[in-house]
Amino acid sequence: MSLKRYTIDGYGQVELNNVAFRRDGRIEAQCKLDATDFASVPAENGMLLAVDDLQRVVKFATDASLPIALHYSAEHMYNQFTPGLKNFALEKGTFLPRLGYLSVGDKFTTNTICYESSTYADDDALDTALAAIGTTPLYGGFTANGAIQVTATKPASGPVLKVTKVTTMPDGQFGLKFQVLSA
Repeated sequence: MSLKRYTIDGYGQVELNNVAFRRDGRIEAQCKLDATDFASVPAENGMLLAVDDLQRVVKFATDASLPIALHYSAEHMYNQFTPGLKNFALEKGTFLPRLGYLSVGDKFTTNTICYESSTYADDDALDTALAAIGTTPLYGGFTANGAIQVTATKPASGPVLKVTKVTTMPDGQFGLKFQVLSA
């Protein structure tokens, strides 16, 4: 049993469909990436990350003891020959990440997802489950790797997201639209 990232081309992307944090200011943009958690992996857009305001760091959420927020940093073009949202992720020691604190009813689309390999054998098995979301709901929650875990049961702690639509990202890649049921 292990978490498996859904296969995408490049890094995770996020599209903010209708979120309150951009209007009411519930944004964190003054905490750096944790040097330990992000020592070998970047922070991708669409991740659910914990904000430790006391230490002024953003880290992977291992439990719901810290506020959990959606990472949605503005993309920077590092190389003119590889433009696009899929080529952007924040490395530690560079820019500070921007995160929004979710609230009930918020909607966003991302492809930064994962699933339990014992529940869904591969991406195709998850795709089959996603095809039936009209009759069999699927949910999303935080994980220790930042990606949103898609499950058949509501998460016991942290934000509870509901998969509302199988769609595409701006570059045409697979994506899921989520609605926040509880934050």
